[in-house]
Amino acid sequence: MMRILLGIVLGFILGWVGTSAAALAYGELAHVSQAEGGFAMGAIFLMGPAGGIVRAVVGGILGARWRRRVAG
Repeated sequence: MMRILLGIVLGFILGWVGTSAAALAYGELAHVSQAEGGFAMGAIFLMGPAGGIVRAVVGGILGARWRRRVAG
């Protein structure tokens, strides 16, 4: 159970950070206006959690596989 929880938590955190960083890097490369900070807030508080949820699901699945491999 702890391996699944670890996969979910790490997946969520790393997914949030990775998705936010990728979105911010894309914004810089595409020369998106940062005058009011709207793009950065969208990247961190909208795109980041979405990527975190996707990665949490993947992390839970990988944690379950890891648990089965160790137990089995």
